[in-house]
Parts: sequence; C-alpha cells; structure tokens
Amino acid sequence: MELLKLEEMTVEQKVGMLLCARRFWKNTDDVDFILELVKKRALGCVQAPFNQPEIIKKIKETADYPIILVNDTERGYPTSPRPKVPLISLAATGNKEYIRSFARCLVADAKADNCNGTWGPVIDVLHSDGPARVFRILSDDPQKVAELSEEIARVFNENHYFSCGKHYPGDGIDGVDTHMMGEYNDFTEEEIIAKNLVPYIHLWKKGLLPSIMVGHTTCTKIDPDYPSSLSKKVIDIIRNMGYDGVMFTDSFAMMAILQEFGEEKLYGMAVNAGIDIVLPNYMTPVRETYELLLQNYKDGVFTEERLNEAVRRVLNLMEFVATEPETPLVITKEDEENLAAISRDCITAVCDEGLTAAIGDVNKKRLFIVLTENDFEVLGEGEEITVSKWYYPNNIAKKIKKEFPNSEVMFLKEFSSAAENDKTLRTATKYDEVVFVTFCTTTCYLGTDSLTRRTESVINALAFSKKLKTIVHFGNPHALLPVLHIPRKIFGYMIPESQEYAIDILAGKLETKGTLPFNIQYK
Repeated sequence: MELLKLEEMTVEQKVGMLLCARRFWKNTDDVDFILELVKKRALGCVQAPFNQPEIIKKIKETADYPIILVNDTERGYPTSPRPKVPLISLAATGNKEYIRSFARCLVADAKADNCNGTWGPVIDVLHSDGPARVFRILSDDPQKVAELSEEIARVFNENHYFSCGKHYPGDGIDGVDTHMMGEYNDFTEEEIIAKNLVPYIHLWKKGLLPSIMVGHTTCTKIDPDYPSSLSKKVIDIIRNMGYDGVMFTDSFAMMAILQEFGEEKLYGMAVNAGIDIVLPNYMTPVRETYELLLQNYKDGVFTEERLNEAVRRVLNLMEFVATEPETPLVITKEDEENLAAISRDCITAVCDEGLTAAIGDVNKKRLFIVLTENDFEVLGEGEEITVSKWYYPNNIAKKIKKEFPNSEVMFLKEFSSAAENDKTLRTATKYDEVVFVTFCTTTCYLGTDSLTRRTESVINALAFSKKLKTIVHFGNPHALLPVLHIPRKIFGYMIPESQEYAIDILAGKLETKGTLPFNIQYK
C-alpha cells in the first residue's frame, strides 16, 4: 500500500480525490469506471455498498493506495446481525460503557467488510422537533452531545476508523426535512459557535475530529444566499479557528440543493467554498459526476490552489486510515452484553408524582389499543412474522396477552376511518382503564415523524374521559406534545427489542433506567 504524493499527481488524479463515488452497484458501467479511476489513482472516496461486499473487496484489492471506503453507519453496521441502536436510545441510557461497546462493535463489523470510516457520529444539538432528525441526535444540551460523542469518536480514532462529525454548522430551527426542502436558522456567528459548534470544537481539540460533514442549512445572518455546503462564509467559521480536517458535503441528491442549484456547476461551487470531498447526486452516473467536477475546474469554478489544499487534506485522511492501530480490536463478551442491554436500559418513564412505571394488578381487566400502519396485517396463531420494519404490533400484542391475561387488545390504524375510531371509542366504554401503544415512523422523505391527527384525536378523546392513564410510545418522543395530559408515559424509542421490554416494565418485571435525552414539556 503506497501513500500518494501531491506533487506527483496529475490534475485528473487530483480532481478524482475530491469525489465520492456513490450508489453505483446496480450499474455495470459505473463499477467499471470506478475501477478504471482506481487503477489510475484518480478516485479519493467510495460510498461502500453494504449489500455488495464483493464490490467493496474488489475496489480495495484494485487500489494500491489507501482509498477511503465509507458509509452511513449511525445505528451500527447495517448487514451485521448485531442490534441496530439509534443515538437517541444510546443517549437515554447515559451509560458510557454501553456507548463504547456500541462503537467497538460498529468498527469491528465495518472493518470486516473492508470499510475504513463512517459519516458519523451525528453531533448536532437539537433545537427543534423535526422529521428524520430526533432519533439521530444525542441531546439538546451542547455539552452533553460533546461528552457522549467523545466516547464514540475515541473508539473510532483508536482503531484508525475515521469519524465525521455532522451536520456542520448544525440544523435549522424550522423543523423541516432537508431531504425535501431547504432549512434555515437565524443564528449569528457568535451564537453558532456558542451553541452548535461546542461538540465540534470539543472533539477537534482532543484530536478526535478528522473530518466534518457540512449540511445544507442556510444561515441567514451569515450568508442568506447559499446553504452551508456552498457557503465559504459558513465553512470558514471553523476554518478560521484553525480546523484543517477533511470537509465532506452532505448528499447533493437532497432537494434542499437540487431544486435550486441543479448540478452543472454545483460540485465545483462546493469545492470553491471550502469543501474537500463532494457527495454528488447518486442518481447521476459516476462518470458524469467526475466529468462535471473536472470541467468545473477547467472552467475556473475553483482554483488550483483550492484544489491542492483539498487534495492535501484528503491524503492526510488516507494516511490516517492506512495506519494500523496500536492494539488489535477484539470484541468481548461484555461488549456483546452491553450492546444487547441498550434496548432494555434505554426505556424511559415520565410519570406524574406518586406514579410508578408499572401499572399495577396484571390481572385487572384493561383495554390495550395498539397503533399500526395502515397496511398492517393481523397475524393468526402459528403464522410467521416477516415484517421488515422496526415496529412489530403483533409481537407487542402477543406480549400484552401474556403479561396481562385478562385484558383485551385491539388494533387501530394510524390513518383510521371514522368507523374504526367509533368502534375503538365504543369498546373503551366497557373498561375503566385504557393503555395506548403508539409509534411514529421516522425516515427521510416522509416530511413528518409525528402521530397522525386522527390518532391524536382518539388519544385526546380517551384522555379527556380520564380512562387513558398510560401511553407507551415508540419513535420520536416529541410526537406526544400535541396530546392532552396522560399521567404515565413510557418511551421505548426505536430498537425492536425495546418493545417487549416496555411491556415487561408495565407489568412490573423490570424497572426503567433511561432518561429523556431532551427537555420536553408535555401537557
């Protein structure tokens, strides 16, 4: 393995260092072109396809230099059989040993698949509720984000698996999904440094921030004309402090960028603003993105000086990942146990004074209402559950029937009809106590990760009657903000295994150990 030397590289090689090849594995022409670039030492970075390990291996074997092989592994390595843990669940445990074990298992799985870095951890500080965001964030307290993310970044650094703090300079305050539209904040530079950049500066000063991903939020008081990923003014905030690591863009497939700027000069504009590696639109063939970036350079969109500066930083990152760790990573039994325990110990109870998380007599007759997606199918006895998503209503219902044998379980769709709402409320008239199990789907391009207004209406009707004393919620905890006061709230977040543990907590078999990572003022 040979380290590349800036002074020996051609323009074509240098420009390739600034490109991350993405989402190419279904296109044979793209794969061939990537291998061609790698043979020429003219590609800096590849977004490694999780489901195609043979392609990752082939790229690594073809490269005689330490090419960057990276992907998003925020919750763990996707193809690993180990539990997938969102940062919100990690933060809820507050357990640093768990956090280190999570990071160690992630590195082991990623390196086994030939990857040498990740776009993570997310070190955003939460300012507002928003879709595709809350479950990925550690806290709304900058110091807490810094403290917890240090545990992850230190494990990555020790194993020469590069980390990438994101999404600089922090999210907006308008709570939108930037995969779909632009986002804004009105912080001054001083406010950004005092609030959003605390985790970045903390990690950087400890030598734990080899790279940063720049998001697409527009900072209106700093540069109202360009999103952060295209704004030299915003990027220079941390550069002027002395930060010299690699800066990636966030994905340029996101509508916050594409709808306004297109692609013709986009990649060159990012480099000119101070970006070192561009994540192009993955719908555009790799050959085309490379040719666009090269043409941008030839057209003077960015200078030779800026090109050389970016390449120097990329080569430094390559040298980091090429260095062998001082101590080989060995996953212990304790690491495995810690990782498995997160789903149990993250569960959080927010109860009125005098109430416990357990609801009392398990033999009492209660009504449990379990929220489902609209395409949900109730499975009969003996049928195999093949649901691929993280929320499993059938498993929850089965667990409820086991722990509360005299209770009734009924399902309600999140976009319920008038007749279904009527049936649910009429059924509730037969009971003195109702427990509602809710969820909200959290992913990009949905535009929301809240409860539906229909679900909120049913919850409020039951809360108004004082029969709804307990709600068990999975997903974004902010989703319960609009509903009326409910005395006992149990939060299981987003690990599938947490769902049955939450029922054990209601039954008094377990105690809650988690705390809400955010300051949320419920009704």
